[in-house]
Amino acid sequence: MNARFRCSDPLAGDFEFADVEDVLDALEAALVSPDTPMLDAVRQSWQPVAAHPEVRAAWIERSRFRPPTGTGLALPELPALAAVAAASDDDEGARRREAYARVRGRPVREEIPAEEVPQSGRPRLATLVIVGTAVLLGLIGWGIVSLAIRLAAIAAQAAGVER
Repeated sequence: MNARFRCSDPLAGDFEFADVEDVLDALEAALVSPDTPMLDAVRQSWQPVAAHPEVRAAWIERSRFRPPTGTGLALPELPALAAVAAASDDDEGARRREAYARVRGRPVREEIPAEEVPQSGRPRLATLVIVGTAVLLGLIGWGIVSLAIRLAAIAAQAAGVER
């Protein structure tokens, strides 16, 4: 089965649907809700089920065939498109603007709140490495100078020169 639509519900799991009619059947059976995120493989976009234009159009078309008495089964009402958009990710617009800026090569300022900045031990570690390296170089230098003084004393003694 080549699924066009994929719905992801954290409580019920993932569902795949071949066409819009299958999505409408799932809505009627309450397998998915109007605010369930849905991937349209053709459009390559995630959006709530009720916000998809083809699903909305097919839902309106299907609702035309309801019995006029109103005593039969009634299709649930889809929420208004503005309500679906407000219920979806509020920061999606900001993410889209940021992605557009990155594509255009414009600099993007990323603001991280102070409470979310991870405290790193790297500056302290770098200071310790620098101090340790300085101490090690000092000890090596002291050792070389001491060795040179002793070798000079031995050479002077061998040559018979007094200090």
